[in-house]
Amino acid sequence: MDLKSSLRKYFFLVAFILIIGLVLSTWILYLPNMPVRQPRLAQRKAIIVCGANDFYESETEDEFNGSPDANFVTNTGNWSFIDREMNSFLEWSSFGNETLGSLYIKPIGPGSINASLTLNWTYPLYEYALYNISVSVQINSTIDIVGNGARIGLNWLDSDDKVVRTDWSAYLSRTGNKWRNIKMFGVCNNETNTEIFKLQLVLAFEGDFVGAGPLDSIHYDDILIDRKISVNLTDPTDPNPPPGRINSDGFPAQALQVYWILKGHGYTDENIFLMLYHTGDNIIDIDTNDIYPNDLNRSGVPADIDVENGDVNASRFKRELDVSILGSFASTIRPKDQLIIFMTDHGSNGILPDKNATFHFEANHSYINETEFYDLVKEIECERMLICVDCCFSGNFLNENKNIGQSWYNLPNCILISAASDIPSWYWINNKNPDGFAGSWFFHPFWDHLDKNNTIIAAYNFALGFVPSTWNPIPVVIIQNPLMKDYLGINDTWSFNGIPQL
Repeated sequence: MDLKSSLRKYFFLVAFILIIGLVLSTWILYLPNMPVRQPRLAQRKAIIVCGANDFYESETEDEFNGSPDANFVTNTGNWSFIDREMNSFLEWSSFGNETLGSLYIKPIGPGSINASLTLNWTYPLYEYALYNISVSVQINSTIDIVGNGARIGLNWLDSDDKVVRTDWSAYLSRTGNKWRNIKMFGVCNNETNTEIFKLQLVLAFEGDFVGAGPLDSIHYDDILIDRKISVNLTDPTDPNPPPGRINSDGFPAQALQVYWILKGHGYTDENIFLMLYHTGDNIIDIDTNDIYPNDLNRSGVPADIDVENGDVNASRFKRELDVSILGSFASTIRPKDQLIIFMTDHGSNGILPDKNATFHFEANHSYINETEFYDLVKEIECERMLICVDCCFSGNFLNENKNIGQSWYNLPNCILISAASDIPSWYWINNKNPDGFAGSWFFHPFWDHLDKNNTIIAAYNFALGFVPSTWNPIPVVIIQNPLMKDYLGINDTWSFNGIPQL
């Protein structure tokens, strides 16, 4: 190779090295000024859904409640008595609870009693209405009885006077010679596929008075019936619900309470997906004790509602929970995020053949069942989740096999909380009540306590003990039995100012 060719070869090599060096030096020179892509920080997210605002007024059966059939002021009323063991008899006494007079079963001597009193309901009977019955009971005995004790029931009869279903309360086996209250309910529906024509009230006792003394007896007094007009959830338009249906603040107020509390603790509207049905309710006042007369717009700041009124339905809710749908709310959640799901609405356990629970939407009478909900939520990958279901039969809704308290959704990164077990839950339909708030008897005090930076377990226990101002005030834990399952094990540390931060 001659000298000229060699110089040409080395010239190109040197030039290439110089160009690479120039590029590298320029890149290093400007590197500090180039934007650096930071990793996405973990976010706190929430989806809140309120699918209804129709409620049904509570209507006391005043004609019955003030009658001798209910308070036994003067006589035994129209109750019929049967003793299957022939070891007791029925009496009326001036011994009473709040008024003079009570109906009582008296043992003839030691031994078993299997007796019941039955009253044929002669007052109007409304299909799809929920009948609450409350009875004062006192078991007088020198020693504890052996056996089940007292209970109350509702017999639902067909046109041939055949009992097609009986709704029973739990047994009460001792009262300490004091008056105790038994409460239960039944819905006038046709889950047995046999049309209901009649109702009977039943007071029953099963037990053994060992060594019965002259004062041993079972007294009944102050029977109260409270009727709540309900609706055929399978087809709410057939038949038409009886009078009592009203649009009210209860459900949207509960959803807005959660929304504003999350906003007050740093959640952004970008990270809150609010589905709010409030047709006809353009002014929603959660609490008479705060400064906000309309919680749809607090002091000029409107609630950021993502889906409203007619668009709030089961199809849209399922879409937003589906991680596989691009643009859904669930698709924006990342593994290090945390998620709150809050649901408030009507619920039922009378639609599906397996009696599992459903959560309903007023806009188009649609619903999501517990299996559909679980199948969507279990696919959401996040650090931790809090799921609050605020509807009747909500414990059943969070329970895979309807074994309340034993089997729950298998969501290891989650705390599950229900407003009730497999029974109805209750709400103030507006704030025109002594408690002064509209919303859930359980979740309103629960979120109010969380708002004060208390832990989840502290808020849960506080709400369990809340006593609503009703005609028969008792704690919520007795009224509807809320439930909680903590797979995370952090209910005693998780709060708005705790670690981790709610």
